[in-house]
Order: sequence, then structure tokens, then C-alpha cells
Amino acid sequence: MLVLAVVFLLLGTVSAVLTVIGMTFHMGSKPALATDVCVAYFDRSEHPAPTEPPTTEPPTEAEPAPPTPPDPGPYHLQTDLASVVSHHNANHDVIGWVRVSGTVINYPVMQTDNNAFYTDHNWQGGYYSGGAIFADWRCRLDRSDNSLLYGHNLANGSMFHAIKNYKSADWGYMHPYIELCSLTHRYLYRVISTNVIYGEKGAAFEYWNCIDMNRDWFNYFMTNIRSSSSVWYGYGDTISAIRNGDRSILTLQTCNSGRDDGIRCVVFAECLGDFTSIPVYDPKDDLKRQDPPTWYDKPSYPN
Repeated sequence: MLVLAVVFLLLGTVSAVLTVIGMTFHMGSKPALATDVCVAYFDRSEHPAPTEPPTTEPPTEAEPAPPTPPDPGPYHLQTDLASVVSHHNANHDVIGWVRVSGTVINYPVMQTDNNAFYTDHNWQGGYYSGGAIFADWRCRLDRSDNSLLYGHNLANGSMFHAIKNYKSADWGYMHPYIELCSLTHRYLYRVISTNVIYGEKGAAFEYWNCIDMNRDWFNYFMTNIRSSSSVWYGYGDTISAIRNGDRSILTLQTCNSGRDDGIRCVVFAECLGDFTSIPVYDPKDDLKRQDPPTWYDKPSYPN
């Protein structure tokens, strides 16, 4: 009996040890749960864009020609300015609209005097943890060289979750266009790059401080978009045309994952023109791109 008691005692001890080991292994290997949102947007009111761009070394090698993208065919613009104005009348913080055809991105664009309020309020101003799509407080949709929009990466697929699809070139080439409206004008943009980059203080490329730029800043901006690009969709004369001041940029930003690691998924798009009174864009007529409106107050660039 004594021997049996000793044996059972030893077996119980071994079992307890194995249980502890198993629990330790389980806890140590448990994956981190991704949250449904990632809040890390910028309120740079105390840090306006510098007047001099950082020194950027010019590329030493010729840039390879971009691949020939598939022809998505004519694009029919869908956003109705009357609807934008109606939403503005309901809440004067509505300054425009953004739409990406084939996705759920079809939202009013909000703006207030900071970049915090609409991270956790819906477009009607009520509390909502998923927030709304909002423009950087420094942007003017009709005038800024770069219109910067923020939105959460929600696990349910809403807000700006879908822009992560642009990390796939196959998907991106079939969804090349983004509509952006102000209260009075409708613009069409074409995606040129998707960048998965660090987007917090200390980043090598502070794209969020590139809003209204002179020519040197625009060159710095475009050079860094290209050099940090994860998927480049640029077309032929994209860089030279933008550097010549012929086109403005739209930037959409969300978090790349649910982890608070500072990594952002950022989509950059070039403006193809003012399509307020033009219902269809045909890529075959690209050389007939709409000129910027004559009232557009261009910055005075240095020679």
C-alpha cells in the first residue's frame, strides 16, 4: 500500500508539472488580438510645415518604365454634388465627399479645427468609436496641393479598411479612380502609389506635413512617395507632370493593422481634373485631361 501511495503521489506531481508547462506554453504563444481600429492621427497645429524641404539626394539610376496597366474602360462619375450640399446643410462640418467605386468607401468628408474630434464621432457629430472620414485641418479641397484624408481601418470593412486592397497591384489596377468632391466641384483622381510606411513623429518622410507646397517641397514630396512606394501605379509622365505643378495630390491614410505600431497604409492619387460638369472619363482621352480651374490660386514657385 505504501508503494502504491508513493507511485500515485509521483504521478500527481508529474501531472501538475505538465499542466503548468502546458499553461505557460499556451499563454506564451497566444497571438495578440488585433483591435478593430487604430487611432494615431495627427494634430500638427503646433508644428506647421517647414519652409525649407529636407535635402533629398536625386536618384542615380534611370527610373524603370512602369508596367502597362489593363484598360479599365471609361469611368462614369457617380457622386452627386446636390447630395454633398444636403449633408453640409445637416452638419456644416461636412466639406465634401469621397468615393471609391466597387468598395464601401462612399462617405462625407468632415473637417474641423483639429484632427481629433472625428476619430470618434460620426458625420452627424454623435459619438461613434469608428469615427468618420475627415480632412486634415489645414487642407482646402479646392486649393491645396495635397488633400489629406484620414479614416479608421475597421474590422467590419467600413471606413478606410478597403484602401488596404491597393497593396495588391491586380486589385489596384482594376480600381484606379477616386472621386473627391468639395461643396462646389467634383474631381477625379487616379491612384499612383500605395505606401506602407511609418507615420508618426520621427518618420523619415513626414508626408502629413506636405499640404501646400512650393516647387522644392513638391519635388521632395514626389521623390519620397516614389522611393518609399510599396506598389507603384504611376503612369508615364506622372512625376514630371506633378512636379510641373499641373496636378494636385490626394492622400488617403489608415492604419496598416490593428496593432499600435505606427505603420500606416497610405494611398496617393493624382488629380485628373475638374469633372464638375463632365459625367464620364475615358482613359483613351488622357491627353485631353481637364485643366485646373482658372480661378485656382497657384502658389508662387521659385524659379
